[in-house]
Amino acid sequence: MIDAKDKLKGIYAITPPKFDETKLLNDINICLGCGIKIFQIRYKEEITRELKDFFSVLIKQIKKKEGITIINDYPHLAHDLGADGVHLGKADLSVQAVRNKYKNLIIGKTCKSSIEEAKKAINEGANYVSFGAFSQSSTKKEAIPIEKSDLDLINKFNVPNKAIIGGISNENFHEVAELNFDMIALSNAIFNSQDIAKSASFFVNNFNFE
Repeated sequence: MIDAKDKLKGIYAITPPKFDETKLLNDINICLGCGIKIFQIRYKEEITRELKDFFSVLIKQIKKKEGITIINDYPHLAHDLGADGVHLGKADLSVQAVRNKYKNLIIGKTCKSSIEEAKKAINEGANYVSFGAFSQSSTKKEAIPIEKSDLDLINKFNVPNKAIIGGISNENFHEVAELNFDMIALSNAIFNSQDIAKSASFFVNNFNFE
């Protein structure tokens, strides 16, 4: 069996902020069938007992198809639900604090455009670092696109498991896919698509992350 940490390559699908549970489960199954193996559950409102139960179903389904699930913001929830990892934003707990408490979780860290932040996160035990926004994002409207000069430096920054996120769509995907990243994170471009199978297949087939 491949270790979950070795699967941090490819398209990284992030759940939409609002969703119908039945549709989201079906959409994730479609993504899995198209070859997407990395999923982040990102939910910014109150997480009820019912939602925890639903997230548990998602995690089990993804694991059954040999994918991995990352929970945004909440390491305790990732641990309790049996997810593979947690993604920490700029204002969340430090990587070191989470690593000290949860030895086996995959930890990802938002670094925006800061290589220094990425180096610090890796030194503290992060398994991957995320840079963005690549372009103006409709999911996170407050996200500031990376300056081209910064993107050039980040592109040359060689570190295992580097992700790019923010404002990536069918229109600019080929440009992003040619950059030096192991993962490309997408949300609206997949889950708001009129044809999820077609979109997911397009992204998977046009990203050679080797």
